Amino acid sequence: MKGEMKRITVLLGGHLREEVEKRSMEMELPLPDPPTVEELLRGLGIQASRVKLILVNGRGATSSSFLEPGDRIALFPPELSFNTFVSLSFREERVRARGQKGAKEKGNAQD
Repeated sequence: MKGEMKRITVLLGGHLREEVEKRSMEMELPLPDPPTVEELLRGLGIQASRVKLILVNGRGATSSSFLEPGDRIALFPPELSFNTFVSLSFREERVRARGQKGAKEKGNAQD
């Protein structure tokens, strides 16, 4: 794969670790500029169908999401994606944000 070298951190969940033979890695990869998650998967030799949940810097992403140098990418297979999604949904800041949104909607309904 031709392209500029990008330093990113990739965290792999479940069986994806075995497929790439590493649990967590910081690496330089020749990726197009700007690279996408899909191109990262290709570079790692991971089939897109093996990845169900993608997080870039702790936020949900898709295979077409663009990557920047220094990004942290977490990839989870189907067998771990639901539990990971539920865990992330109950982080304190997300629960607080949902509460604020609900209060605003309730206030607007009373107007």
